[in-house]
Amino acid sequence: MNILNHIPRALPTTNDRKQIDFEKDKAEKLAVNCITISEDPVIAPKIDKPLSECRVALVATVGIHTKDDTPFIITGDPSYRIVPGDVSYDDLMITHVRYPNQAAHEDLDCVYPINTLRKMSDDGTIGSFAPRNFGLMGHIPRVDVLIKQSAVEIADMLEEDEVDITVLSPG
Repeated sequence: MNILNHIPRALPTTNDRKQIDFEKDKAEKLAVNCITISEDPVIAPKIDKPLSECRVALVATVGIHTKDDTPFIITGDPSYRIVPGDVSYDDLMITHVRYPNQAAHEDLDCVYPINTLRKMSDDGTIGSFAPRNFGLMGHIPRVDVLIKQSAVEIADMLEEDEVDITVLSPG
């Protein structure tokens, strides 16, 4: 089974095609490590304050990270990258090839709406934009690591930053 058949071979990437094909084959072998979640999700309590007083964070599975961060492993890296709330647009990049990301390379806000949330903070639509936001990969065969480690660490940091609402972007 070729899991990347839907992706054109000409996608912009800093990895050579031989490396991508090698990593793809490795990912297919790791796919057997996927787990099924049989428990209902925990639903957050109702927010009892207006949006204009809420701190909002951004979490996206689009492979976003700062240029000085270690790039994601494109075969399904379960780790995350912290994206500072005040980061310059020019200091961000995407390391992901499992979705058509050409539009994201032209306008990052279509998958990681950091500028939109900053504007909403500036005009008072939201109370504030979180100081720490997060980038992850979307294709993660080792969901057990994602659930038991990465998600827990991200949730702890969001709580430390007193985030009320998290915008999730699947890319």
